[in-house]
Amino acid sequence: MSTEQPAAFRQRKGFSRPHGLRNFHGDVDLDSDDDGLTEQRLEQWRPFWQNPFAYPKLGLTSGNDRPQIPAVDVGGDDEKALEKPEMNRASTDLSQLSSVSKSVIVVHAGPAWVHLFYDLAWTATFSSLTQNGKFDDQWNNLSYVTFFAVMWWLWASQTLYSVHFYTNDWIHLISTFAQLIIFGFLAATTRGYDVTMYITKYPWTDGSNPQTIDQMTDPEQYLKDRLASYSFKVIAFSLAASRTVHWIQHILVWRQACYTARTSKIHMPLKPCVLPLGLSISVAFFWAAAGVTSKNGKSHRGAIIKFVLWGVGLLVEILLHGYMESLDWKRTLRRSKESTIPHDASPKPELLRTSLQSSESPAPRNRAWPVPSSNVNLRERLEGITTVILGEGLNGIAGTFYAILSAPGLGGPVAINLICAAFIIYLLAYFYFEGPTGHRGLKEKGRKLRQMTWLLLHLPFMLSIILLLLGVKNQFLLTSYLSTTDNTFIKLDEVMSGQQLYLGDPDSATNLPMKNFLLKRGLKWADEIRALNATVTSNGSVSLVDISEEKLEKDVGAWFQQMSLKIMVQLYKTFMGGNQTIESDMQDQIQKYYTNFTLPYEDYANDHDQADSVHWVTILSKLLGGNVTGARYITGLAGIILISLGLMNRVHSKPRDRFQWGIILTRIFMGSALLLLEILNVGHYQTLWIIEGQWNRLAGVIRWIWAWWVLPTLAIAFAIEFVIEYILLRCAALAIERKRGRVSGPLWRIFLKRQLDWFAWLD
Repeated sequence: MSTEQPAAFRQRKGFSRPHGLRNFHGDVDLDSDDDGLTEQRLEQWRPFWQNPFAYPKLGLTSGNDRPQIPAVDVGGDDEKALEKPEMNRASTDLSQLSSVSKSVIVVHAGPAWVHLFYDLAWTATFSSLTQNGKFDDQWNNLSYVTFFAVMWWLWASQTLYSVHFYTNDWIHLISTFAQLIIFGFLAATTRGYDVTMYITKYPWTDGSNPQTIDQMTDPEQYLKDRLASYSFKVIAFSLAASRTVHWIQHILVWRQACYTARTSKIHMPLKPCVLPLGLSISVAFFWAAAGVTSKNGKSHRGAIIKFVLWGVGLLVEILLHGYMESLDWKRTLRRSKESTIPHDASPKPELLRTSLQSSESPAPRNRAWPVPSSNVNLRERLEGITTVILGEGLNGIAGTFYAILSAPGLGGPVAINLICAAFIIYLLAYFYFEGPTGHRGLKEKGRKLRQMTWLLLHLPFMLSIILLLLGVKNQFLLTSYLSTTDNTFIKLDEVMSGQQLYLGDPDSATNLPMKNFLLKRGLKWADEIRALNATVTSNGSVSLVDISEEKLEKDVGAWFQQMSLKIMVQLYKTFMGGNQTIESDMQDQIQKYYTNFTLPYEDYANDHDQADSVHWVTILSKLLGGNVTGARYITGLAGIILISLGLMNRVHSKPRDRFQWGIILTRIFMGSALLLLEILNVGHYQTLWIIEGQWNRLAGVIRWIWAWWVLPTLAIAFAIEFVIEYILLRCAALAIERKRGRVSGPLWRIFLKRQLDWFAWLD
């Protein structure tokens, strides 16, 4: 019998899989891992909980796959170097740590998407309030400031925790998911959030006495009360839950520190013990505030106590975090000579021991504590949320473009203010990301406390950025609105004076130029002239030939007042976002002006000493109050931003030369100069419209608005600061070249020569 295989079988045996199915049944190949797939799988396997004071255990291995890095070799810039430690086979059990006094940094690298996802979820808590909030008075601004400050601290405290103790395990993924839910609840409460509710403002009409549903008769009052009450309850319990999650994280770190100290026979540092004890106090305050809000949140006293408890809880947390950052890992709970070992002490040789003696003898007490670290870089996190905040402001300003494009008869200042707004946003980003400290980390002595202070200085900086960009948006809309209304009424006078219009004339009712003009502004000319005819003739009961000239003049004058307000309200809706931007009480006042002919009669016929006695001025002043308020503090916010940037640059590190000092000081001086512009708010008359002859007593800020110079002023100030910083940076670069011997002579001469060389190509 032949044993030779058939040709068909030989062909089948030599068959190879298609390229797309290669390795379909293959096993893991550790020798072919050029793209890091093995390490990625081991990190994605992640245990339920990891000890931040021990090297991470990848996969099912019992040892460590990361090298030991001396603490003295790690500076601020090395945080990025620690993000992807190299792999090796060295064993790193705590029992096998070297007994020398040099500390080792235990690095825990985790996925970057977790922190980015956390940042985006945090942004949702205030973005809806930013986009939908009404910043028309100081109380609304205070509401936003308090809400943002609390939300910002939630982010800052969690970021500080992640910098020190984040580990790639399921506990931290679950805690991130829990905080995502909390942020979702907080974002949903912004519609009914108002710090003055139940303190100086009440949803009911009879004062501060709380009302039940049985006592209420107005559905709108009931809706306001329900919305405010539930919003504060959700905020109170969400804040308490967030602080509890944060406290549990530090409790777990403290327990792992206790375990590490016990198993390694070394004294436990004080640093991981501060926040577990301290946060228990702040958590108690937050839960107490939640209890007060639930039971007595509608009472005047309960509303005040709630904010007091929140404030005390936040203050306790901030102070404790600052104290923890000031502590060194070498400071232990037992202040003994052998427990306080300097990090820069040199290793001491030890006698060789037998393996039996080594295993039975306890480890020496003067072993240094393993310092935990993560791949979370504080600068990158701050840069990330600063970018998000700038994006929020840019998105808000870009959202106004549709209104501007759809508005008829735009004024000339619109294009200039649009360019200035873009210029301001761009230079804000430039000043932050291209400051004198650049992308350098904190290396100097006490860098952890510097890091905490540097972080806290970002609060006024970021808050001012948001409010400034809101102010830029409001000023852009206000300038566009006022300049457009000016052009509108100039053209209206031209159109009406060029037409032969008569009451009772069918051709006048269908006049094409008037019809087209009002149609572009949301009105119907036929309806307007029909209403005028009905008013003059008392709905047809009086013949036109019997109407006196005096009555005709007053009726036409009052009718023109009504139509003018209609045009201005329609333009307001076009620019500001429709009827939903007008409060119900303002809607009633506007409608009353349209239907009650007495009000426009009074505006036309009476002599007014004050502009606020004119009804349409009162209505428009209330509608535009938020935009005018923004102009009052916009320069102050720009000044705070520049001063904060200067202080942040100074706190970050000591200036190393006169050029760095120059940039820091010019930012502070320019910010102070912008703050001085707040003096423009001084003046007797504070309304946009005044009686003729009162211009000299008008507040400077109102003149500033009518001159269309609000945004150009900020753009010019930022441009001057940019030019000064460019000159200083250029001089610093030339000083470096002079030190290296490439150029010689005074810096000013070299600088001017280099600048003139730019134009040599024109010759």
